[in-house]
Amino acid sequence: MLRRLLIVIVLLCVAIGAAVYFYRYRVIQYSAENIIRNALPDFVRIDTITFDARNSRISLDGFKVLNPPGSSEKYLLEIGKVSCSYRMMGKSPLDGFEIFDPLFKDFVLRIERSRDGKTNIEGMGEVVQPGSGSRPAAARPSGNPQGVLVSKLTGGKKPSEILKLPETFTISGGRIIFTDRFIGPRPNIITFENIEGRVTVRFDDTYTKVLALSSAGEGNLSGNRGEVIKWDVSLDPATPKLTMSNRFEVSGLDILTFEPYYDKYAPFVFNKGKFSGTLIFDFDNGSIGSTNEVHISDFVFYIKRGYENAGFWQTSVQDLAKYFATPSGEVVFDFKIKGEIGDPKFYLGPISKQALASMAVDKITDVIGQMGSRGEGAATGQKTDIEKAKEYIDIFKGLINKK
Repeated sequence: MLRRLLIVIVLLCVAIGAAVYFYRYRVIQYSAENIIRNALPDFVRIDTITFDARNSRISLDGFKVLNPPGSSEKYLLEIGKVSCSYRMMGKSPLDGFEIFDPLFKDFVLRIERSRDGKTNIEGMGEVVQPGSGSRPAAARPSGNPQGVLVSKLTGGKKPSEILKLPETFTISGGRIIFTDRFIGPRPNIITFENIEGRVTVRFDDTYTKVLALSSAGEGNLSGNRGEVIKWDVSLDPATPKLTMSNRFEVSGLDILTFEPYYDKYAPFVFNKGKFSGTLIFDFDNGSIGSTNEVHISDFVFYIKRGYENAGFWQTSVQDLAKYFATPSGEVVFDFKIKGEIGDPKFYLGPISKQALASMAVDKITDVIGQMGSRGEGAATGQKTDIEKAKEYIDIFKGLINKK
C-alpha cells in the first residue's frame, strides 16, 4: 500500500510539472489547477494550489488522504503544506522540468488497529486499486481517467523525460497517532511527535515502480522532548519476500506507555521506569535477524500477587534482577531473534548470558558449600546436591551453546 501511495504522490508531481508547462504556453483550455485536480485519485484531497512563477516554487496546502471505510477518523494522512522549487532542464520548457527541495511540512498520520486485528493501512490496499474510490461515479471527472490524462499531458513521453524528481524528500513537524482497539476493552493511544527526517525513494523511469525505499530521522514519544526515538530503515521492494533493515535508537522512553503490551506476560508491575537501547530488526527474504539491547533505569516495581514465589533456578525475580544490574543501577539485558518471520526463535545475547552465568556460578558454589557442611554421614543429601549441581551446569551449557 505504501508503494502505491508513493506512486500516487509522484504521479501528482508529474501532473503538476505538466500543468506548469501547459499553463505557461496556454496550449489547452484548462487552468493548471483544474488539470491537477482532475488528475487526483478519488481518495486524495487538496485545499489550495499555489504557483509562484517569480520564485519558481509550487505549494499544495491541505493535502489529505481519505481513510478506508470503517475508520474512526476521516483522514489517514494530512499534510499542512507540500512545497518544492523547480527549474527547466534546458533552454525551453520542452526540455522538461527538474524538481528540488521537496518538503512535507506539518503532517499527521493516523494508524488504527481494530478489534479484529486489522489496520486502516491494510484497508488502504483496496482503496488505491484502479477503479476504487470514495467518490460516486457521477462526481468523478468524466473522460479523463488518471493514467490517460497524465499520458496526454506528457505527450506520450515517459514521466522522467519531462520531469526529474529528486530521490530525497524532507519531512518536518510530523506526528503519528496509533490507536489500538485490539489490545484491550478500551482504545490504547500512542503518539510519536515532533518528527524530523527524510524519505528516500528511487523509482523506475516511468515513476510507476519503487526500486528502493529508505528513511531516517527522529521524533519524541508522546511529544516529550526527553523521550527520543531515532530510526534508520530501508526496504528492497524487488525481493519476493520481505527484505528490510530497521535500526532504532531509543532514549528515556516511559515504560508505562507500553504497559498494555507487556502487562499480560510480566510477573511484576512497574510503578515507574524508563528504558533506552538499540533495537535492530533485519529481514532477508522473509527470515528475521534481530539483535537488541535494552537498558531500564529509574524504575520501581513490585511482584504481582500470585508470583511472589515464582522462581528461575530457584531464584526470585527480584534476586534475578541483581545479576542484570550495572553499578549505576540500570538493569541491562539483550536478546536475539532468528528464523522465519512466521516462526521466530528467541535467544539470549552475550550480556544476558554473562549475567546468567554469574548466577549459575553462585548457585553451584552454594550447592558445593552445602555438600561440605553435611558431613560424611549425609550421603542421600549429598547425592541430591550433586544432581542439582549437574542440573545447573547442564542449563548453563545449553545457554552458552545457543547462538
